[in-house]
Formats: sequence, structure tokens, C-alpha cells
Amino acid sequence: MKPSTILNPIPNLFISFTRSFCPVSKPSSPSKFNGEEPSISVISAKNYGMLLDSCIESNHQTKGRLIHAKILITGLGQDPFLACKLITFYSASKNVILSRLVFNGILEHNVFLWNSMIRGYVVNGFHEQALALFYNKRAAGMKPDSYTFSCVLKACALLSDRNQGKVLHDLVRESGLEEDLFVSNSLLSMFCRCGRFEHAIQLFNKMPERDRISWNSIITGYIEHGFFDEAMEMLQKMIESGYKPDSVTILSALAGCPLALGREIHGYAIRNGFHSTFRVRNSLVSMYGKCGRNDYANILFRNSIKKDKVAWNALISGYAQNGFFDESLALLHEMRLTGCHCDTITYSGIISAFSQNDRPHDALRIFTQMLDLGLIPDAVTITSILPSCSDLQFFDYCQEIHAYTYRHSLETDIRIRNALISVYSKCKSIQRAHQIFTQIFERDVISWSTMIAGYAQNGHHNEAINTFRDMCNTKTTPNPITITSVLSAFAQTSSLKPGKELHLHALKHGLSDHTYVGSALIDMYSKCGKIEESRRIFDRISERNLVSWNAMILAYAIHGQGGKALALFKKVEKPDHVTFLSILSACSHGGLVDQGTEIFNSIENFGLSPSEGHYACMVDMLGRVGQVKEALDLIEKMPVKAGVDVWMALLGACRIHSNLNIGIYAGRRIIELGSENPGFYVLFSNFLAGFGRWEEVEEVRRLMEGRRVKKRAGCSWIEVDHKVHAFAVRDMTHTQQECIYRMVRHLNMQIS
Repeated sequence: MKPSTILNPIPNLFISFTRSFCPVSKPSSPSKFNGEEPSISVISAKNYGMLLDSCIESNHQTKGRLIHAKILITGLGQDPFLACKLITFYSASKNVILSRLVFNGILEHNVFLWNSMIRGYVVNGFHEQALALFYNKRAAGMKPDSYTFSCVLKACALLSDRNQGKVLHDLVRESGLEEDLFVSNSLLSMFCRCGRFEHAIQLFNKMPERDRISWNSIITGYIEHGFFDEAMEMLQKMIESGYKPDSVTILSALAGCPLALGREIHGYAIRNGFHSTFRVRNSLVSMYGKCGRNDYANILFRNSIKKDKVAWNALISGYAQNGFFDESLALLHEMRLTGCHCDTITYSGIISAFSQNDRPHDALRIFTQMLDLGLIPDAVTITSILPSCSDLQFFDYCQEIHAYTYRHSLETDIRIRNALISVYSKCKSIQRAHQIFTQIFERDVISWSTMIAGYAQNGHHNEAINTFRDMCNTKTTPNPITITSVLSAFAQTSSLKPGKELHLHALKHGLSDHTYVGSALIDMYSKCGKIEESRRIFDRISERNLVSWNAMILAYAIHGQGGKALALFKKVEKPDHVTFLSILSACSHGGLVDQGTEIFNSIENFGLSPSEGHYACMVDMLGRVGQVKEALDLIEKMPVKAGVDVWMALLGACRIHSNLNIGIYAGRRIIELGSENPGFYVLFSNFLAGFGRWEEVEEVRRLMEGRRVKKRAGCSWIEVDHKVHAFAVRDMTHTQQECIYRMVRHLNMQIS
């Protein structure tokens, strides 16, 4: 036998295997073969396993399926060793369905088959199915080993499922495997990913044995949770324990570290020879980009001998995320000129940056360019472009993208579903948002928060509150966005008691100092009549931003305390459009015309231009003190055509001060603008009726009918047993309507 055959038996095995499938011609002379058919080479189960390993390594699917067929023909289909190999082969080929068919075809399962199938699910992203198989087989009497737990713990970590993590941790303890190094490392990773970092620290401190993976996991955990000093301390302890940080340690540490720590790690990489490896270099380019040092990232990139696609993507994304859009597009052009093909990741980074920086038109332009190149959008691309569609109110485009996700089996991705809920909510299609929400079986905090925010933004306050109650029943911990949205709903329904309860929840979980939560609390208390409590909340916010100042100024405006609003406004260093709207509203409600006019005239001193909202506030302010003619003069001097809000403010002033001519003029302008606001038609109709202009009243009502504008029914809310009930005139939809109307009739009888 040749030496090469001894060293590598796989080619000979393939030859024997191929011959076993080839038709063998019958001999022309039976006597030559002693009357016997030629024999077919017999291949053992071990050799079939070697062949499958070769197919897995080379990703040769056709040969692998032929081997599977031969295994079945030769009666080895129930061999558990080969079944494990086949499950691994099909899983590596991303064909989990065939993996499961192989698994189901085995009559007697063992732990190795179980582990192979669970791992197949995990590596292909089917984490829920991996956990389901684990629980089903365990209930059937299968005993998990350390490898089983490592696989299911990884699935749990990738799902960020805290509850499942707790259950699995308890099962590990029951199995006596908590001190197993393999399992302990998996538990560490799971705790870090599931937001239970304190458990990860406790576990790490109790581990009797640690390896480099243990140290890498805990260092990564410290960095991901923002404990950078502690991460550096652990890195030092790792070195003292005899474990020299490797490229994995460096990559993990660079993933989310600040600039100062990143530069220290960069120095370590240079001193220990890791600097020249592609993955470390690319991570350094990405780190400097994320930390806003595109100059450092560019130097590293330009000094690289070989610039691969990952390096280009990191550099382009860094420039885009830091607002250097022209530079990022120039780099994209340069990347193409070098012959390095752009991919979906390249474009997704730019699209995401444009969307996050309020440049939706540019985001859509780049997205279209990506499609023209034949690149296929993935889940990240879809979730990046959808906010731009909603910002532009491109409802049809949103529907097209939604349909695309169905056709390409992306719609089940929870990130896309969460984004779709947000998009449909912003496009005023709350029913579609609710429909998608109901299709999510494993909802995360983002799913709940997005749906609650959608209800609140569209005025469905009772639905927002009830959805929040459902969220609490699932033991999902609210985040600042959830609390902000629910507080907004409580403010609109003047629900002081549940608002206080939510305030207490925010205090317990350390969220009350969060800027947006604090601002929402200020708004809620002010709209519930508790302006003193609003001010107390404002004073407790340690790091106030413009949102906090605006909320407090507006709170004073609502309560007519213009003097206090002015005192607060003078402390704002760089007011924005909202600040000016709030203070002008305060001056309007407080009758402070001179101060309001002075503030209005100073808007341009801050590099801003007065918007229609500012003009509407000024018209309202002048109108409240009877200066209707001056308000009309201001409108006619506007640099842009006045909109409905401005004319509505003037019409309201005309009604208060009985100015018929200017009132009719304002009403006609609103009609010309084609307003679909039912409030306008009611206001104009009542204004005309006050002067006995009945023919014109009928004309306005006919116009309202012709434009299919309907007056919204008045609505009242009441909370009973932690549930908000809404009531409208002639409402027949309530579940207890018969009892309600019976009580109304009884009360009417008592009154009469």
C-alpha cells in the first residue's frame, strides 16, 4: 500500500463508495468468474462516519446525501453513531428539517443523539425548538450531561430569556453539574446575556476551577454592563492567575469598551503581537469608530497591508454613525473601485446611520441603491429602513417591505415585528400594529413597550394602560420607554393613583432619575393638578437636559403660572423650538403679551426660525387680550402660508371677542386648506350660530358631511379594580352595557 493511502484513507473510501453505486456489467464468460456475480465493496459504519466527516468539512451536500442513501440501503439506518453524524451533516448544511427527520427515525434515542439535535437547532438559530426538545426528552426520562446543558444554556443566552435561565440553573444544580467547568462557563455566558450579571459574578467567584474561557466571559460581562474599571482589574487578575489574554480576550474587551480602555487594549495587542491579526485589527477600527475617533480608525485602516470587507465595513460604519455622511459615501465609492465587493452589512450601517440622524430621504436613497445592486436585505437592513419609511409617512412603502419579509421568511424575526409595530403606529394604523403584536408569542420588553407607546401616541390611552397591566402579569420588567409611554397615558386620563404607583415602581428600580422618565412624571403630575409635585420631581433630576426643562416650563404654562415659567426659561442656555413653544404658551395663558412678544422676536437670536406653532401661540396670545386685528396683521406678515393651527387660533379669538368679519375670514381660510379636523367645523358652526347666521351654519354642516368629516364622540374614563373602562355617548360595546344602562335609567328616574 502506498504511503499516501495510509496517511489519508478518505480518497480510497470514496472510490469504494462510488463503485458501490455504479452498475456492474455482467461478465461475458461466466466461467471467468466461476459463475458468481462480482462483489461490492463493503464499508463499515466507522468508514461511513469518516466519509460524512469529510462531507461536513468540505460542505459537500450531494455526496453527503448519497452516503445517507447508502447507509439506509445497507441497513445501518438505526446505527446511533451514524445518526449523530447525519444530524451534524444536515445541521451544518442548514437543513434542520432533515436533521429532525433523521432524529425522529431512530427508535431508541441516547444522549449523544439528543445533544446532536439540540446543537443542530442552536447553531441554526432555532433556540425555542432546542429548549422544547430538551424539556420533552427530559420529561421522557433522558438524563442530560454537561454537553446537553452547555447547548441549552447557549440557546437561553441567545434568547436573553431570564425565566428560562433560572429554570435551567436549577436543573444544573439538581444534576450536580454546577461545578463542571464546561457547564459553569455556559452559565457564565447565559447570566451575562440575560441581564443577571450579579449571578455571573457570584458564580465566577465560587468556581473551583477556571480556564481562559471563564476569564474571557466575566471580562466581557463587566464591559457590556459598563464596569470598565472592574474589567481592567479582572484582566490583571487573569494575568496573575497564569492565563495570558489571547485574541479572543482582546476581541471581547474591544466589543463595547470606552476610548481610554480601548487604547490600553490596543497597546497590549501591539506589545504581544496580536495587532497584525485581521480580526483584532478590524475590531480596533470598529472600536475607534464607535468611540468617535475616526482619525485613529482611518490611520489603522490605511496602514493595513490587506484591507478586507470587514475592515471596510467597520470604517464606513464608523464615519456614518458619527455623522460624517459624505465621507462614508466617499469611502463606499472607494471600496468599489478597489474591487472589494460591498455586501448587505456595508449598506446596513449607512442606512442605520441616516435613519438615526433624521435623514430618511438619504436612507431610502441608499436602500434603493442597495437593491439595484442585487443585494438581499436582511433583518438588520429591514429594521434600519423601516423608521425612515414611518418618518416620511410612506405607508405603502411600509406595506411593501412588510410583504417582502413574508416572502423571504423574515417576518417571524422579533426585531422586524417590533419595528413593524412601531412603523404602523406612527403611520396611524394602530389596528395593523395590534395585529402584528398578537402574532408575537414570545414578547420581549421592546415588543410590549413599542405597542404601549403606539397606543399612547394614537390617543388610545385606556388600551395603553391595559396593555401595560398585561405586561406586568407576564413578569416582564418595564424599561424607561415603557414607563414614559404609560405615564403619558395616565396624564391624558388624569389617572393620579396609578401614576403614583408607577412612580413608586420607577423609584424602586432606580429609573426615576432617568431624564425621559423624570420628564414624563413632571407632565403626569401637572396634568393631574399636582404642579408642586412636578417641581419636586424636576428639582430631583440630577442631570437635566432640554426635555426636562421644556416639560417643567410647559407644566407651569398649563397651570397659568407664567411668571414661574419665565423665571425657569431664563435659566435655559440653548432653548430649542419646543422650549419656545412652551414659554409662548405660558405667556399666552398668563396674559404676558409684552414678555411673550419679546421672546418671540428673540427666536432668531438662537439660530432658529419661528415655526407655524410659534405663530399660532402668538396669535392665541394676542387674541386672548382682544388684539384680534394685530393677530391678523401678524398672520399676513408670516414668511410662509399660514396653516390650519394658526387660523384656528384666530377663529377662537374671534369667537371670544365677537369679531364676526375676521372670524368669517379665518373660517373661510381653513375651509380652503381642506381641514379634516372635526373640531374646526364645530367651532365655526357654533361661532356663526352665535350671530344667528343659520344659513351659513347649514352650509358648514353640509360641507362637513360632503367631506365625510365626523365629530368624535365625547369619552370618559374610570378605573375599577386596576382596569380602565372607557364610555362614550350611545356606546353599546361594553361587556356590561345592560347593567350600565339599567343603572342610568334608574338614576334618571331618581333625578326626575
